[in-house]
Amino acid sequence: MGKKIVININGIFSLNYDAGINVTEIAHDYKKVTGKCVIGAKVNNLLIGSDTCFYEDTCINFIDYDDAEGNKMYQAGLKFLLLIAAKLLWNGEVYYKYSLDKGIYAEFDRKVSDQDITELKIKMREIISDAYSFKKCITTRKDAITYYMSTGELEKADNIQNISNGYVDLYEINHTYNYFYSDMPWDTSVLGLFELERVNKNAVLLLYPRQASNGKIPEFHYSDLIYKELSKYDEWTQMMKARYVSELNKVVASGGIQKFIKMNSIMINDSLYSIAKDIVKKKNDVKLVLIGGPSSSGKTTSAYRLCNYLETFGVNPIVISADDYFKEREDTPKGEDGKYDFECLEAIDLDLFNEHLIKLLNGESVVIPKFNFVLGKKEFNNVPIRMEKSNILLIEGIHCLNDKFTSSIERISKYKVFVCPFTPLSLDAHNHLSTTDMRLLRRIVRDNRMRGRNVEMTLESFGKVKEGEQKYIFPFINDIDAVLNTAYAYEIGVLRVFAEPLLYSVPMHSIYYEEARRLIRLTSMFFPISSEYIEDDNTLREFIGGSIYEK
Repeated sequence: MGKKIVININGIFSLNYDAGINVTEIAHDYKKVTGKCVIGAKVNNLLIGSDTCFYEDTCINFIDYDDAEGNKMYQAGLKFLLLIAAKLLWNGEVYYKYSLDKGIYAEFDRKVSDQDITELKIKMREIISDAYSFKKCITTRKDAITYYMSTGELEKADNIQNISNGYVDLYEINHTYNYFYSDMPWDTSVLGLFELERVNKNAVLLLYPRQASNGKIPEFHYSDLIYKELSKYDEWTQMMKARYVSELNKVVASGGIQKFIKMNSIMINDSLYSIAKDIVKKKNDVKLVLIGGPSSSGKTTSAYRLCNYLETFGVNPIVISADDYFKEREDTPKGEDGKYDFECLEAIDLDLFNEHLIKLLNGESVVIPKFNFVLGKKEFNNVPIRMEKSNILLIEGIHCLNDKFTSSIERISKYKVFVCPFTPLSLDAHNHLSTTDMRLLRRIVRDNRMRGRNVEMTLESFGKVKEGEQKYIFPFINDIDAVLNTAYAYEIGVLRVFAEPLLYSVPMHSIYYEEARRLIRLTSMFFPISSEYIEDDNTLREFIGGSIYEK
């Protein structure tokens, strides 16, 4: 008899195999037991290839699209798949421009009909059925630059020229080479869950399962306000000749970044002015201005800055943070894992909050609590406040877009502002900058500076935060009055200075090592930018420090 080995799978169960077993055979058994489709696998926190065989007892961690890293790999695989399908059908090009909560905005170099989209999906499924391997090719930096110069993808050639590594990892399918700043799935057979939804005459949204979506493709609803904001910033970056990171790096290298930062601030200020003006126009009806958005969007700074603009029109907001109405720690709901769930709506003392709203709107005095996060309870030490004729209530928090949060107030009296950093910059034509990655970098820097948390702690909690956003924020963005884009085209260059040392501190034995390295690769694409040029009321100051609104 041959040698027998034990394979421990994801720390959950173990199976016995003959020595020499291939990892894909083990993955097949894992899928039979769990029902989950394997994107890739790790041993000792390092990714392994599908040709890996085992001769000794081993612990394997299989990755699927519910895993943060697996979801990135799944996304990268689908992007490559759509590129290949468009090229095979009509020798077309696809440009990935934006990251949205439901998927990726993909624009074609021609108008596409409903029939074109149907044929694209058929071609993608053919490639999936054929189980093409994503072949990893390690080439010299010089050869990669030469290749992208020959294909006319000059921004990719510039990006590779700016990296310090002597070698570049490319992936190949059907004689087409590309890279997506991510590892890829083993082959195309695992990419069966996707959808293409038309957005306009030459663009679709590429949809796929997100983390905690239980293997389902999220439903997409078109938001005209969001797309107008995205289009405005897209046009601006093109006008500034800073559509890609390589172009932004040239601005930094030429000494023009200070002026660029000023112009970018003018864009944000213009949006704030327009929102304030619209609120004032509706002030006879509007009693509450509600500012909501996902974590690290800059809600607090946006609230205070909007106050400044409203005050120029003679409207004096009273700012209330929803976080001050958390329930006492012992009354906070718990999730399935037995831990406190601070993301759910029920973590807020809704009865007290709405009681205070009604009293304030009726002209009564109210003592707004201040939540003590150390002790886990509300404290009522503030001076009582009362609304005067010139006042308006401005409330910020993750649940502000949900009408259940302010159930005592009718919809006509609410003005909802969705705040989110929709970055107008891309790494290149096929690699958009993820809104989630931008928020994560912001959070890593702020968590370390304000809460003393290391990168691993932030990465561990961010998965739960994203899960909460999918449940409690994004389902309500179709009932909003305005969108405030808080992304700055240059901001990763600033965040790099603060985030890189923290990311390098993640040890190799950590389960978050690969994710930290991925973020290092992302930030390294940007030339560092000094924070000395950042104004003290800039949203970035909420994360890097030095904000005039910081208490």
